[in-house]
Amino acid sequence: MSQVKSVLCVGCTVIDFVTINGSYPKEDTDRRCLDGFWQRGGNASNVSTVLRVLGCKVDFFGMLSRSDAFRVLLDDLCKREIGTKDCPFTERDPPFSSVILAQDSGTRTIIHCNKDYPQTTYEDFSKINLAQYGWVHFEARNTPHTLKMMQSIRDYNQRTGQGIIISLDFETRYEQNQELCAPCDFVVFSKELAGQLGWKTPRQSCVELAAKIPESGPKPVFICPWGSAGAGALDANGNYYEMSSYKQDKVVDTLGAGDSFMAGFIYATLEGQRSLAESVDFANRVASHKITGFGYEHISQLGLSN
Repeated sequence: MSQVKSVLCVGCTVIDFVTINGSYPKEDTDRRCLDGFWQRGGNASNVSTVLRVLGCKVDFFGMLSRSDAFRVLLDDLCKREIGTKDCPFTERDPPFSSVILAQDSGTRTIIHCNKDYPQTTYEDFSKINLAQYGWVHFEARNTPHTLKMMQSIRDYNQRTGQGIIISLDFETRYEQNQELCAPCDFVVFSKELAGQLGWKTPRQSCVELAAKIPESGPKPVFICPWGSAGAGALDANGNYYEMSSYKQDKVVDTLGAGDSFMAGFIYATLEGQRSLAESVDFANRVASHKITGFGYEHISQLGLSN
């Protein structure tokens, strides 16, 4: 195991109920699926899983539940040696997602159910000993509290001379979450959200995002994965890089591909000390390999040296 400091992933974890179908089911029909399984889901939770598969030390920070239904998630986190020691608990039932995988189109459709499940607060986060971490990764959610969490890391770095890296997975609610970009070192912005904003390419998306950052402070690196078109990245000095994707002959399971990209980028940057372009290229490779199988275990076949 590497001696690099741990990664902390902040966000949510949910139960994913996955059904594998030959094609997407027609409305108001009764049919059998080809296969099905459940797995632990949620963006930050998935990033934690892939980081462990790649060999990183990682902790998860999010609201956990004492509900019987949540026990399977806790057991899986424990089995994978993903730390949860600082997580607060609730008595509420956990969120869950119904996921439909269609083999003929390679699509995945997610229907999410969240009955006002509580989120972690800045007060919860303030109890964490940041000295153990080299990187803290956030989902773009719960903006007021997440902003305070990020600022507390910035304050800690300034006070101690440490250099904890902050990254953001930005997938939803552009207007509400846009202010979360400024305190970050790295922002990974989704193609889907870029499309909703009318941005046509990864370069345009990176440039538009960078333009929103105040000139008075440092700019984060913006990264836009673009599916089969690869990914683009704009560094803090305005240098743009574009990396091609890795084509696969068969797509088996695209669920969690974006989270695999994120984990691959963190791993290559923190553990491998690779350049921005090299890290994005490795992230492309991890995401591409992930879709060739169900789940995440097969990602362990990858390494920075091969």
